[in-house]
Amino acid sequence: MRSAFIVALACAVAASSSVAAADAPHKGPYLQHLGSSSVDVRVELGAPAAVSVDVAVDGRDGGAPGQTVTSPAAAFHSVHVAGLGAATRYRYAVRVGSGPAYRGTFVTAPDGASREPFTFVVYGDNRSDGAAHERVVQAIARESYGFLVNTGDFVIGGGDDAAWQSFFDIEEPILRDHCLFACIGNHELFDDRQAAHFERYFGASEPSGPSAPAPPLYGSFRWGRARFFLLNAFEDFGAGPEHAWLVDELTRADQEPGVDLRVAVVHHGPYSAGVHGGNKRLLAAHIAELLVSHRVDLLLEGHDHIYERGEAGGLKYLLTGGGGAPLYRDVHPVPSTRKAEATYNYVLATVADDVVSILSKRPDGSIIEQCSFARGGSWLCDPHPAPPSPEGAGASPVAPAPSPSPRCGCSVPGRPTDGAVAVLAAMVLASVLVRRRKG
Repeated sequence: MRSAFIVALACAVAASSSVAAADAPHKGPYLQHLGSSSVDVRVELGAPAAVSVDVAVDGRDGGAPGQTVTSPAAAFHSVHVAGLGAATRYRYAVRVGSGPAYRGTFVTAPDGASREPFTFVVYGDNRSDGAAHERVVQAIARESYGFLVNTGDFVIGGGDDAAWQSFFDIEEPILRDHCLFACIGNHELFDDRQAAHFERYFGASEPSGPSAPAPPLYGSFRWGRARFFLLNAFEDFGAGPEHAWLVDELTRADQEPGVDLRVAVVHHGPYSAGVHGGNKRLLAAHIAELLVSHRVDLLLEGHDHIYERGEAGGLKYLLTGGGGAPLYRDVHPVPSTRKAEATYNYVLATVADDVVSILSKRPDGSIIEQCSFARGGSWLCDPHPAPPSPEGAGASPVAPAPSPSPRCGCSVPGRPTDGAVAVLAAMVLASVLVRRRKG
């Protein structure tokens, strides 16, 4: 009799644990597509279940009555919440079935007419080293900012479910309360040619069906007076659809009411003092010149696991690839380089009046540098204003060194990098000469 009771109790506990596991989010809740009047709240569950999201203004009295949006049973939910006020703090709660509420807050974007200052965080290349990634996230969590911009390479391989789980586990403290605007990296395309996981987690509000064409892995968003362009560095910029889209999007932004600041984001950019060097395909397609001609003030990059600030041909750039991936110790300043360091890092960028200020930091809180520029001008922290660079300046004159990571992928995933065989041959020859000398 007693043994039967114990068995029944164990079964009940197991069933209760199973329900709790199904109700507990595996990823999230986290925020996407945050604007001045709407937001997407996303969550991934261990098993299909219905989800409800409660949103209300976050006031001292608990907030005014809000709204509840429900989502039918599914494993992944992207709940779109509309009818919000601009520049307003909200609290939200995600409920899975009869389980507990998972809570967070967010502040909506200012409207297009706003001239109020705002701050955002730029970081990227988080993959491979969870401990280093966690130190960067903990440092970011101590800062005050409005939203996040990630320059790409979230995971070691786009099809690696465990790697994605690790990313969301580590980033939970900052993704719960801040929207992350994501730029795709080459590692999101490894083992996932169509970037299905990246699209699932950071793609459009309405995920496409199985028979629908794959959505583009690029786009733009508005934050107050600024327009941001998120680019895919691994498509054909010479004559592909992304080039046509970018020209149209930049042209529209030229006449967009209230926009006086333009920022582009690309994982592998045209300029770098790191081992990968500049993106030759972007340089050949004159993308930097295109951005300058449409008054893009700042380009945000990743790919090389360093920190770099520079300017070429009137285009200012920041390279922040120190979000957790193994650092690239070989730094070779190029004509466009103004500051470069092999260190884990993130950047706080503040827009106020006609000035953009950056505060670049290491995870221990120490400052790499502070700098700023007036809209349309050069960096103000350099000893002398940067002279205009000739076409193609900033491309590394030195052949790229091999990456420390065995799965680096320095170019389009699946293709060998230019000069890789030559670099390997040089290493072998050097080894032979050393042995002969020792003999």
